[in-house]
Amino acid sequence: MSKLADFRAAERKLAEQLAQLESMQQDTELQGELQFNEELKRLMSDYGLSTATVLAILRSAPKQR
Repeated sequence: MSKLADFRAAERKLAEQLAQLESMQQDTELQGELQFNEELKRLMSDYGLSTATVLAILRSAPKQR
């Protein structure tokens, strides 16, 4: 392929990925997950906990039914 053809193919792929990203940004479930993630990071920072510590706490918790 020529450089121009490669460039055009990359442009098309980028346009498709941007459309997919835009669609994902409108997803309310994803927005909820992002909000949860940010709140969790803030709490971890506030309490000085690492990801490993939080995972250890979660793994040691009794299972809920």
